[in-house]
Amino acid sequence: MKTFIHLLSVLILSVVLFACNNAHFLKEENYRNQVTEDFEQKKQALPHGDLFTVFSNPDLSVYEQEALMFLYAYMPIGDVTDYSGDYYLENVRLSGQTRTEMPWGDLIPDELFRHFVLPIRVNNENLDDSRRVFYGELKDRVKHLSMKDAILEVNHWCHEKVVYRPSDARTSSPLASVKTAYGRCGEESTFTVAALRSVGIPARQVYTPRWAHTDDNHAWVEAWADGQWDFFGFESRMVQCSCQSRDADAYKGVRSLYRSGRDYA
Repeated sequence: MKTFIHLLSVLILSVVLFACNNAHFLKEENYRNQVTEDFEQKKQALPHGDLFTVFSNPDLSVYEQEALMFLYAYMPIGDVTDYSGDYYLENVRLSGQTRTEMPWGDLIPDELFRHFVLPIRVNNENLDDSRRVFYGELKDRVKHLSMKDAILEVNHWCHEKVVYRPSDARTSSPLASVKTAYGRCGEESTFTVAALRSVGIPARQVYTPRWAHTDDNHAWVEAWADGQWDFFGFESRMVQCSCQSRDADAYKGVRSLYRSGRDYA
């Protein structure tokens, strides 16, 4: 009887593991087919340099393969050529781990996860290992909080690391901003978006090339919680999520732009 129970347990575990390994990252078949087609076009455009060898990794799960395919299909060509497939695979695995370990992981729609959690790039910064580093620092600090309180806590943590200071036009990477401890609004918001994504919270940098009332530009952060996008400014040192809806009076008339993994409506 004990032998039977043991064998049954092993069988159930094997089925669960098999199901996990074959779970789709792109769950909708039509969308999956579109991503596959776009990925194949990217491969055909870059036939030299063995840029897609990560897909030959025999240990890739279906989930990992599809997540990588999504990234490669829509990332800039420079990101394909300048960073290794192993780097992107590590980030796919880290984002999946975060979604499993953070209490809000199951609350995030798949569409938002693939556009605003999985992607590494925020602006024109150099890509780095910030997802791994930031998650190690932040996970215990936010894991017992609500999603909105976690956003605020991440913002407080960012204030502890970086202060506002004008800089040149090239955006520093998140880890570089931590090392220098300063950055302009574009760098602060890039840093904050990377920190939020590291704990599995959908986030994006939003910017206006010119205000309606002054000859200047600005960048800020939007984060998703409780079914809506909320905005906040890194340098505002808010103590509560005045995370109001993004069409608040102060932002009306602003031409807001942001990046995502691919065209996103």
